[in-house]
Amino acid sequence: MPETVSVLITNPYTRGQADAIAAVDPGVRVLPIYTPTDSLNREEWPRAEGAELDALLGQADVMLGFVVSAEWLEKMPRLKWLQLSSAGADRVIKAGIFDKMPDLMLTTSSGIHEIPISEHIVASILYFSRGFYKAVRSQPLHKWERFTADEACEHRVCFIGYGPIARRAATLCKALGMRCVAVRASLLEQQPGFEAVDRFYPLSDLNEAIAGADYVVVAAPHTPTSEKMIGAEQLAAMKRSAVLVNISRGALVDETVLTEALHEGRIAGAALDVFVQEPLPAESALWDLPNVLITPHNAGSNPSYDKRVVELFRENLSRYLSGETLRNLVIKERGY
Repeated sequence: MPETVSVLITNPYTRGQADAIAAVDPGVRVLPIYTPTDSLNREEWPRAEGAELDALLGQADVMLGFVVSAEWLEKMPRLKWLQLSSAGADRVIKAGIFDKMPDLMLTTSSGIHEIPISEHIVASILYFSRGFYKAVRSQPLHKWERFTADEACEHRVCFIGYGPIARRAATLCKALGMRCVAVRASLLEQQPGFEAVDRFYPLSDLNEAIAGADYVVVAAPHTPTSEKMIGAEQLAAMKRSAVLVNISRGALVDETVLTEALHEGRIAGAALDVFVQEPLPAESALWDLPNVLITPHNAGSNPSYDKRVVELFRENLSRYLSGETLRNLVIKERGY
């Protein structure tokens, strides 16, 4: 490991957060693209452009950020490790990052979203079980219309994918008295939080797992094999009273088929935080369906997001400097 490691930060972090990264080791040199000012709106912070930006890119051994463009990669001959601020790596993999840099180490921020997104999942379940979707439509009309509400307790939730987010969500659902099952690629690897699940299903039994669920939560990573894993066959397997919750990626669900199923009442509803095209086009039929809850890809939003990313990065940077295995290292062949 060289005596000095230059870390390029492409997100608008505060001076304190940048200093915390630099404090990991005397040999760490932080290169922020954004210059903090007194403005609370980080979009107003000055940003390196042109020759100044090119100079920073050329010095970077390590990069912390949400995305990296192909144009940037061509100007980063020293880059050895990219730490993403996002939980998923699908977008940069799809953009061909490993084709351009086959030896690059790529890590994600998986795990930092488990609190807000697990709460978002539970909120989505309660939104439908307690009939809030009916109440929010009656309120602007000043319409007092009572309805029979359901309970989440004793209902079954099926998690498709069982990473940190789903594990915490299952624990919360279990606390509500729900019965939890999960579909998982690996049934052998046991981790904390598995005790919340009554039964694990292999991917080959996806339809069977879905068929018995009142709520189906899509929480799997986006890979070529998981694209449109929820299609016509899976939606047909769901109960007419069931609700789909997607907090993963829009590409995991066949959006056209889902829209038709919701419109025709073949499933009861859907809580969607992610979509094939984002922002969701204004002409999408999903906007006007009364049995759909749309949130603009902000299930992971929380006031501690930056703090948690920096904490994870500091730990990984320490591991990198010590030659240890990095947390959330993406396996190229697996795609996550």
